Amino acid sequence: MKNRLTSNLVFGLAAASVFAIPAFAQEAAPAAEAPAAAPVAEAPAAAPAAAPAETQAAPAPAQEAPAAAPAQETPVAAAPAEEKTVESAPAENTNPGEVADAAGNALGMLKASMNEGTSEAQMEVKYNGEVEFDAYTGNVWAEDDLNHSYASTFDLNFEVKFNEKWSAFVGLEADGETTDPAAIYNGAYIQYQPADFFSVKLGDLTFSEGAFVAYYDYDDPADNAAGMKEHDIRGLEIDLAGFILGVGFGRGDNDWADEEGAKVYDVHAAYEFDYAGQHLRPYVDYKSFQTTQHNELHAGVEAGLSLGGFGFRAVYGFHADYLGDDGDVVEGQDWTSTAHAFLVEPTFEVGMFDIKTTAFYAIVDRGDAAEDASDLDNGEIPEYFFVYAEPAFKLAEFIKFGIPVEYHTHTLDDDDDTAATFDVGGRIYITPVENLEITAFGMVDVAVQDNEDDNALRFGLETVYSF
Repeated sequence: MKNRLTSNLVFGLAAASVFAIPAFAQEAAPAAEAPAAAPVAEAPAAAPAAAPAETQAAPAPAQEAPAAAPAQETPVAAAPAEEKTVESAPAENTNPGEVADAAGNALGMLKASMNEGTSEAQMEVKYNGEVEFDAYTGNVWAEDDLNHSYASTFDLNFEVKFNEKWSAFVGLEADGETTDPAAIYNGAYIQYQPADFFSVKLGDLTFSEGAFVAYYDYDDPADNAAGMKEHDIRGLEIDLAGFILGVGFGRGDNDWADEEGAKVYDVHAAYEFDYAGQHLRPYVDYKSFQTTQHNELHAGVEAGLSLGGFGFRAVYGFHADYLGDDGDVVEGQDWTSTAHAFLVEPTFEVGMFDIKTTAFYAIVDRGDAAEDASDLDNGEIPEYFFVYAEPAFKLAEFIKFGIPVEYHTHTLDDDDDTAATFDVGGRIYITPVENLEITAFGMVDVAVQDNEDDNALRFGLETVYSF
């Protein structure tokens, strides 16, 4: 009975093999079409050992499954990546003559994207920020100026990447001359970037040109600039092979409202050219208040050169307000206000020594505009003339000592020399770890005119870290 059961079992297995192998061969062929499944097709080689002799002919179709054809098809799947690399090539082009070609490529990408369905998000969230807290004394030589002051800043930015083409940004900011500034929403936008050389942004955008980079006291483009301080808009920005175009409604300090509501709109254009350490950026910005002849125009160019340890940067900025006024604002007065600003910033670094310098001069014509009525009175141009030089020596790898020497006019009126000062002092820079800097300074301000009461001695401590 046991032998009969064994015989029936063997016969049953053999019969099952006869029916199973053709079916297996049919399933093996489609599986072989996927390169990852190709090695599985080799498994039937072990089957004949357990199968009857008449099944030896059946594996023939299965032996065709591991054909090399799928491996040859693999480059076809890689082709889109190669095409994307070719399309991204114009990112290196900064020749104005090639912007048109880049525009054609960008238009083709936009048309192709119109045929795409809603894609699944592959969320990636990154954040970064910066914190600064400062403390300053008043004039310690003056008995009635023993007050101290503060400044605090906290920036927190989030970047969201939905997929390879779509991303977004949102920021929070707390900034003020106090120890507890209020945190506010600092703008958000979405970005579509199908290639390195082409992107479109929609939302809260900021533009600035020709900032002071070398001089420490005017280096915040939100407050000062030789070209144009920050203009905030809510609108659209297009970046195409170095060309930048932005248009939208003014927001924040860049807006102006009356009884009928906010009115300002702003248009900004610039072109970024970089080649072998050389930098050139012409720009133009038009801002309209949509009221009688009240409009602003900023235009100019920024240029830079870097050769080894030597760097040179120059900015020309044209500032204008109330363009075309001919007695329209106030009868018998011309409120047209203009300024031509010139900035040069040579720098040099070798070994343990470096030096930063700045020279700035502005030709200002306020016209007949009332005091504080012109854009020239908003602090964008801090003074009509100043010079600054700071040689510095590294005392250790993380400690540097600088000696700033400065001359300031502290006014936009070139006929007023009563506010001029000559400043000299010392600054210690401590960077114990990357992304952390502590700066301590002491400065003596010497009045140029014969007025000893204007002489001052002041100290400060600034701490900045980023993450």
